[in-house]
Amino acid sequence: MKKILFIGFLCSFLILFSQAKNVHYTDFIDFTDSSGVEYNCMMITDEHGDDGRADATVRILYNTDDNEHLIEFYADCYYEKLKNGNTRISFIPTANTPVKIIKGKDVSYNPDTFIYEIDSKTSKITGKQSDKSNSPPVPIFYRNVGMSTEERMEEIDKFYFRAEPMYGLLKKFFDKKMNDANKINSYYDALGWFGSDGTAYQAFIVTLYKNQQFLNGVVRIRYEKDGEIKIVEYDANCDLVVQKDDSISISIEPKTTDVRNIKGNASYSPDSFSYTVDANDKFISGKQSDDNSTADLSYIKITNRSEFALKFYSEKDEIYQKYLK
Repeated sequence: MKKILFIGFLCSFLILFSQAKNVHYTDFIDFTDSSGVEYNCMMITDEHGDDGRADATVRILYNTDDNEHLIEFYADCYYEKLKNGNTRISFIPTANTPVKIIKGKDVSYNPDTFIYEIDSKTSKITGKQSDKSNSPPVPIFYRNVGMSTEERMEEIDKFYFRAEPMYGLLKKFFDKKMNDANKINSYYDALGWFGSDGTAYQAFIVTLYKNQQFLNGVVRIRYEKDGEIKIVEYDANCDLVVQKDDSISISIEPKTTDVRNIKGNASYSPDSFSYTVDANDKFISGKQSDDNSTADLSYIKITNRSEFALKFYSEKDEIYQKYLK
């Protein structure tokens, strides 16, 4: 019976203090407290749920009296889009989270709360650190801005030991980012919008990506008019800009006004698209525009890849076959 009770207690403890088990985001933040002590922080965040919350692990590195200290605690990370268009990121320590001493001795530490906001127009990031010591909040310095992937990889050794499982996950995370930046990949986006007359349009966009630049794009648009399904295609120039919060702004511009009819006959003005995805390719927002109108974009969630692709391409088409790989 005692063994069963102990297992039950252990499980409840693990649920209460949930920490990041995978790496979806990393944040590097510095702050200086009122006594002048400088703190370096690394946050590892798991994937956000539909409620905007994710498990996170926070490690703090600092020096006092010529002794280096490294501590760890767990936090809930919240991702919020504000009414003014800005993005708010909050790291709130989980209730009664223990502070684990990784390195150092005679350490007494209150878990920190970090809240920062990303300006949608300027991409400027400002925020505060606070804890339970009744000290006034202090400004943070968000170090991700301007850091290369190589520099972020170097930071791993400051916060994690090679024998720790998280060290291996971090290496894989950053290795993948570097590999993706140095090879050509095909990227696929599926977007939808409503025209001014209420017609529903779907766009299937295929792009080639290398070294932070989109090379070429093929856009197919599918819609129904007068009871007939129509599909048109045109070539596009594609470009991206990596923002300071690691989100990516993507723009799709037609190369010419030439539009090919794939199914049905249509007189169609090629569309331009401008949209933003986060660091894990999740759609945030976007706009469609043509010669006559503009509309808000929505991201099409695909549950059956083969079924969706067959709306635009045949099974023998090379793009269809690559999409399913």
